[in-house]
This record gives sequence, structure tokens and C-alpha cells, in this order.
Amino acid sequence: MKDIRRQIEEISGKEDFLAFLHELAMDFRKYPDEWENRTVDLYLEAMLSWIEDVSSSEWNETDWGHIPYSDMAKILYMGKIYE
Repeated sequence: MKDIRRQIEEISGKEDFLAFLHELAMDFRKYPDEWENRTVDLYLEAMLSWIEDVSSSEWNETDWGHIPYSDMAKILYMGKIYE
């Protein structure tokens, strides 16, 4: 993925987010050896660890009080069951 930070920062709506998810999936298909976490369980655990670490860090740039957590949970869960 080229200039991933800039792409993430430019996400401003659903279409941008969907394009990002598509790019992320394609990146995994093309370059699986570049991924630290190649299984779902490792990927989810890394997400959990990152959130715990960054949210308590002085470098935190996210307002964790304004994230729609139930929507995020639904998105992650649907990735498990949706065809």
C-alpha cells in the first residue's frame, strides 16, 4: 500500500473507508509476507494491543470517547458471518 498514512488521514466518509478496506485486502493478497499478523486471531489480538497501547500513550491522536464502538463491533462481527 502506497503512502498508507496519508490514505488513512484522507478517509472522510463511507466510500473512502470502503476503498481503504479494499486496498487493505488486496495488499494482503499481493504481499502476505509483509504482514506481521497473517491469521484472524493474530490480527484481532494486534488490534486489541494497539488500541490499549496507543490510547494510553502521550502520542495518542484519537478521541476515544467519540468512536461508535457498537458500529465497529458490528463491522468486525459481520466479517465473521457475512457471505
